[in-house]
Amino acid sequence: MTALLWNLMLALLWAAMLGSVTPANLLTGFVIGFILLAFIDTPHLPSRYATQTWNVARLVARVAWDVLVANARVAYEIATPRLISRPAIYRYDMEARTDAEITLLTLIVTFAPGTVGLEISEDRKALYVHVMFASTREAFCRDLRERVEIPLLRALR
Repeated sequence: MTALLWNLMLALLWAAMLGSVTPANLLTGFVIGFILLAFIDTPHLPSRYATQTWNVARLVARVAWDVLVANARVAYEIATPRLISRPAIYRYDMEARTDAEITLLTLIVTFAPGTVGLEISEDRKALYVHVMFASTREAFCRDLRERVEIPLLRALR
């Protein structure tokens, strides 16, 4: 059984012990179970559960923030009479190698307004991205690697 299922079972057990299965009791039980499972290291429950969960939470928060900022930037561009966009297409050399990593990276890039993942190179080492607000290629690649790809790979590996 995976650590997530154990965590859900501990949350249900906590709520049952309190005699009331409410969202607040389930959430409290989940947090307590998460803390307990973070310190348990057995062959059945690897201690990476807490680290992986934290990495996924950080990735989701970062992507949500980036989408919010990109929405504001695109809305400002639409609402103002002066155009400040400088569209460009950049080649981004990926560290992602598996189908899941490449797919999620492309989806996250495309999810934010102002960027679209266009194509994966035939050797599966590069992603071509259309950006609405171009900076230099080096700055774009550094920002994409630090803000998206490295957190994504930490969450998946």
